[in-house]
Amino acid sequence: MRQKLLLIDDDKQFIDNLVFFLEKDFQCIFANTADEGISIAKSENPDVILLDLILKDKINGLGVLKRIKKIDETIPIIMITDYGSIDTAVEAIQLGAYDYISKTPNIKELKLTIVKSIKQRSLRFYADTLQEEIGKKFYSIIGKSQTIKTVKEKIHLSANNLQPVLITGESGTGKELVARQIHLLSDRKNKAFIPINCSAIPKELLESELFGYEKGAFTGADKRKIGKFEIASDGILFLDEISEFALDSQVKLLRVLQEKEFNRVGGNAIIKTNVKIIAATNKNLEELVKLGKFREDLFYRLDVFPIFVPPLRERKEDIPFLIDYFVKMNCNEMKVPLKTFSEDAIKLMQKYDWKGNVRELENHIIRAIIMNKSGKINSTDLDQKIFQQDNNQNDEKIKTPKSWEEMDKMRKEFSENAKRKVEKNYLNYLLNKFDGNISQAAKSIGINRTNLHKMMKRCGM
Repeated sequence: MRQKLLLIDDDKQFIDNLVFFLEKDFQCIFANTADEGISIAKSENPDVILLDLILKDKINGLGVLKRIKKIDETIPIIMITDYGSIDTAVEAIQLGAYDYISKTPNIKELKLTIVKSIKQRSLRFYADTLQEEIGKKFYSIIGKSQTIKTVKEKIHLSANNLQPVLITGESGTGKELVARQIHLLSDRKNKAFIPINCSAIPKELLESELFGYEKGAFTGADKRKIGKFEIASDGILFLDEISEFALDSQVKLLRVLQEKEFNRVGGNAIIKTNVKIIAATNKNLEELVKLGKFREDLFYRLDVFPIFVPPLRERKEDIPFLIDYFVKMNCNEMKVPLKTFSEDAIKLMQKYDWKGNVRELENHIIRAIIMNKSGKINSTDLDQKIFQQDNNQNDEKIKTPKSWEEMDKMRKEFSENAKRKVEKNYLNYLLNKFDGNISQAAKSIGINRTNLHKMMKRCGM
């Protein structure tokens, strides 16, 4: 695809000569006045501009340069000057021009300068995209369970090939983390990693966000826009929640996977790409295929190398390692002294099912760090629903008595245990309310500290 080059010069003969030499490599458009050039720059969104330093009526090209930079500071501008205006050309570079050339340029060198300027703009798009990602927390994959070892092995196997990767798993299991690990271990680690949440972008806008669009492609498209596929070319594009991709847009995505090319919305020019696609979903795509909500050919094209990220409840042996990691990381971020979890607290957290997976676990750890006033996080610092599930699980373990005597004995024991559970829940509520201060908790219910300690001991606290 030829890049769009805008020439702004009042010398028509000079423009004709340049167009003659450049039109094979670039789509050339031109303007003879400053106002016309600024208008075209705004509407056509060219990839590069050649701008004369002195225009008609002695209009200074520096003023035009400033106005164009206000419209879009990323457009590279190459100034055209004569040898008598070198000082002014240097000033233009200080104001943001990419370079300057003479009125009698070496065409080979000029083409090279134009290509370099366009490449620099692409690198800037990449840098801006990276800047958007700064501040987000992305940690390494924590755990020693067999299921996590399998995930790590698949990450290494998929890192250095161009084949698509399909990551599946429940929300909060770390699918984006797996995608980022693939990127970091691949030979594309110094190229772009562009994450797109397909469910967060309206379906009618998703296609233009990914593929870009030409001016006039739809209402409001007042200039050309480069899409994520162009920005991520030679890098990795991560399509999270791929199940939300509209059926009519899936055809275009399939073409990219098969042919490594696409068109901008409203455009006919073919754009080549070498991007690696990593898709992720928390839904069963095979079921969506059966329901006619996802293309079968696209599913099989994506499902070349599947990676399943297990839910936290299936790898509870990893929870102590995750707790240790998140405590250190979040204490450091909050700038508070390092805290630790007691063995009872860790065991209780290992019993919990964590429906929100690793994301929910980290949220609970952050909450406990904030609420805890001492250096040790005990079971009393944990959320009430963690205790509630533990109680429910204990209820389900009651065996069936085989005689009247056994039934009577179990009934008494159950009654006593039920009372202790009620006491324990109340004591947990009380201690959470007073941030673990036993003296204040005892005073609030009208008993002394010693009696409260006895209640806690009776409840196994």
